[in-house]
Amino acid sequence: MSISKFGRILISILILNISFLFGNENIQNFSKLPDIYDIQISPNGEMIGVHRKVDDELVLSIINLNTKELIYNHRFIKKGEIGDFWWLSDERILLSKVTKFSTRNNRFPTGELYAVNIDGKKSIMLTGRQAKRSSDTVKDDPRQPAFVMDMLEDDAEHIIVQFFSSDGFYKLYKLNVYDGKMERFASPPVKQPFYVFDNSGNLVAVQGVDPETFNFEIYIYGKNNLADYLVGSACSGQSIDCLEVTGTQLGMSKKPTNSDWTFWKSTSWDDRLELVAYDAEEKSLVTIENDGNDLSGIYKTDLLSGKRQLIYRHDTVDVGSVLIDENSTVYGATFMDGFPSLVFFKGESKQKERLKYLKDLFSGSMITPTSASDDENKSIFMVSSDTNPGIYYLLNEETDQVTPLGKYWGSIDYSNLATMDPIEFTTRDGATVYGYITKSRKGKSSDSPTIVHPHGGPEGIRDSWGFDHRSQMLASEGFNVLQINFRGSGGYGLAYERFIRANWDGVLNDLFDGMDYLHAEGIIDKFNSCVYGGSYGGYAATQSAIMRPDLFKCSVSDVGVYDLVNLFNVGDIQDSRGGMAQLAIRLGDNEERHKEMSPHYNAEKLKVPFFMIHGEKDIRAPYEDAVKFSKKLNSLGFDHKTLFIAKEGHGYSDENVRYESNMELINFFNEHLN
Repeated sequence: MSISKFGRILISILILNISFLFGNENIQNFSKLPDIYDIQISPNGEMIGVHRKVDDELVLSIINLNTKELIYNHRFIKKGEIGDFWWLSDERILLSKVTKFSTRNNRFPTGELYAVNIDGKKSIMLTGRQAKRSSDTVKDDPRQPAFVMDMLEDDAEHIIVQFFSSDGFYKLYKLNVYDGKMERFASPPVKQPFYVFDNSGNLVAVQGVDPETFNFEIYIYGKNNLADYLVGSACSGQSIDCLEVTGTQLGMSKKPTNSDWTFWKSTSWDDRLELVAYDAEEKSLVTIENDGNDLSGIYKTDLLSGKRQLIYRHDTVDVGSVLIDENSTVYGATFMDGFPSLVFFKGESKQKERLKYLKDLFSGSMITPTSASDDENKSIFMVSSDTNPGIYYLLNEETDQVTPLGKYWGSIDYSNLATMDPIEFTTRDGATVYGYITKSRKGKSSDSPTIVHPHGGPEGIRDSWGFDHRSQMLASEGFNVLQINFRGSGGYGLAYERFIRANWDGVLNDLFDGMDYLHAEGIIDKFNSCVYGGSYGGYAATQSAIMRPDLFKCSVSDVGVYDLVNLFNVGDIQDSRGGMAQLAIRLGDNEERHKEMSPHYNAEKLKVPFFMIHGEKDIRAPYEDAVKFSKKLNSLGFDHKTLFIAKEGHGYSDENVRYESNMELINFFNEHLN
């Protein structure tokens, strides 16, 4: 059937062995982790793989869609849990292993890959420490961490993987998912490479980082003869959008150390250059770039002619992501201008028509496709919004049926959540700044206390419209939550993002101005507020209270940063040249200015009730700096509350720890707010 015939929709509930129950809204339930992380449909459309939490363990359940029967629960017996998974064929799947690192929040991939039949038989460890050499003739060792780069849709026996290496030059291999034999076919000319393939699994281009300049660079893979297109000038008589493909404009004189590659273009790490896709039909590379503009846009460059076309650039915000169909054709883009939005481009695409239909069916929600059967008749997608943490659905275009499969976050009551409203206001220096307000569920917002909640990062990170479990928890307890995308946040152009450099404390005025605006509008009472955040947000919460003790009744810093001078000496940022280079640019090189911006060197100005939460394993915001700051407050005779968590790092993945810290947080706010 065609998409146009979707007028006759039957909504039914598919009963699986997945909890679809609505939990009670309380602190414990908000402290739990999601129940379903991903659902993927099999190539024939007859089965689904459900990546879900069972007794605090991540497993993969294979379920027959027709019979509703569980085929097999995949789990790792030894240390570690299932992470990402892929359908290799209707009979075989690929699994990645994740583990919890105490220094980081949540679970992280180990680089171990396993192939196994859907019924648990014929399992083989393909990569990782325990993997076996597949052949004496293979010089390269599979016992290294590896990550999936391409699934080779036309080849059910092989995948393309990228092996981790300590020097950052990650090599590509073609790997047999049945016997583990592998063949190297590409070595990158850049560090931290990201590869683009065509629909047939042929390598086209790579983007990565120059090890000396840290610039972003793109190279064309010469073995597919695509680099031949870059020889000679084809721009004579063309418009200004036609790029010179020889000479120095694109740096063609630069020679990679690997002769398989031809240099194409580069930009400063400070600008956006994102290699997105390759359109095989038009022999064009699709990129997201600033290209001398404040806001990023989508570009398509014809490798045969050199002609360059701007596909799309929004008037006020950056491009979020690019929508690409099965033929690698760009059919749309996303952006976040208050609310999330889509723009569709000309051209026919089944994926485009499906997404347009689903956007109309679930108006006001975000649609996130996960997978489709080979014939495109069945597909899985997730619907979410500010008041909907997420529900997975099955779309059957043959039967005109949309079927709910399961809730993303089963412990949370979806029926009693607060709306998240975009705001914008003018700051004291005339800038326009953006943010969101989530209003209390226990009374008028003007009568309710407010939590100012700056995000972490800080540079390039932002708060976005959608479900935010922390804001919803606070709103359910009677608090307004104010999230300001202070200047330094991403998504609003380069000038907006760079404003925070060597100005970590100055951008906090954006928070205060946002409070002034909402107070003047009668939405909140700014004098009945506390400030709370994590990571940089923890720094912001501490420094805001130091700068404006008249404004806040209390401050809470979770895994916060306290000593910007010492940030150059401790933690994991200084472990790499690139990390240190970026830190110097973002904080500046003036140590006296670092002290001016640091809570540690201004501790005597902290006057409001203060609560510190920190994981003892944290190396991103070093735990030792948190202890040092606490000791300094004690030496000043300033009484404050601390919660130091022994087995956690930069964030908390243990549900008991999350519950404990959340309860302490709510109790602290209730103690100091009306």
